[in-house]
Amino acid sequence: MDTNVLKTFVAVCEYSGFSAAAEKLGYTQSTVSSQIKQLESELNTVLFDRFYHRISLTADGIIVLQHARNILESREKMLEDLRTPETVEENIRLAMSSSVCSRYFKDDFLKFRRLFPNIHLVVFESGTEKMFDMLRKNEVDLIFTLDSHIYDSEFIICAEHEEAVHFFAAAEHPLFQQKKITLSRLCEEDFVLTESNMSYRKLLNNELALQSLEIHPILEIGNPLQICSLIKDSRMVSFLPDFITEDYYRSGEIKHLPIMNFSVSVWTQLLIHKNKWRSPALNAFIDFYREVIGK
Repeated sequence: MDTNVLKTFVAVCEYSGFSAAAEKLGYTQSTVSSQIKQLESELNTVLFDRFYHRISLTADGIIVLQHARNILESREKMLEDLRTPETVEENIRLAMSSSVCSRYFKDDFLKFRRLFPNIHLVVFESGTEKMFDMLRKNEVDLIFTLDSHIYDSEFIICAEHEEAVHFFAAAEHPLFQQKKITLSRLCEEDFVLTESNMSYRKLLNNELALQSLEIHPILEIGNPLQICSLIKDSRMVSFLPDFITEDYYRSGEIKHLPIMNFSVSVWTQLLIHKNKWRSPALNAFIDFYREVIGK
């Protein structure tokens, strides 16, 4: 059985059509059609129902798709064992928020680049809902979320880590004269926050709503590092994950505010669609960042 034919079959399934698969593979549509007919003839079955210029997998097609992916993955793993890391070459498409991008694409990326110089990454910055939409449509290969803990059987969690989040202010802020601060009292302060559709901002809003509270920020801005810079030199207050504020916290420029009866759970997760075929480059990326995220 020709593995190139199996790869074409998988592409037709992933891109939901012969013409889309042909474009992605660099084939003509007639070549794709011919290869699918060849596979159906070899297996003595029909893989697709065809009607009104649309296709859907038959029951046999679903079975063949599962085995085709397993065969292709086994073949690639065999070839991967014979390669050195430098020979792994591919473009990988990623979707994530700007906060996650600034965290994982500094020193960690430079190390990854040294190990796999022929893997090229394309990053799309987006909100959580848009990320999952892109993953479902195979517009990206992997997503990094920074949100509540997400579990959906349609997706595989490759790595995850719970993130600490805090309200914070400049080290000399008068609020630190109080040992404990109520959430209602804190809401009276001047806030600088990320946009309301930002993942951890939405989680904050949800928790406030449960306590019948609301924050009206004097500034909403997308750059969390700009927020840190503003807070350290002012009497304003903000709310961000600790990994964003850690440099300012370690230098003593900001402190975490001691808030009573408040808790928000935020997670970083690396996810892939359950039906996505994992190339050697994808496996290399997942293995590398699984270790990074797990630290």
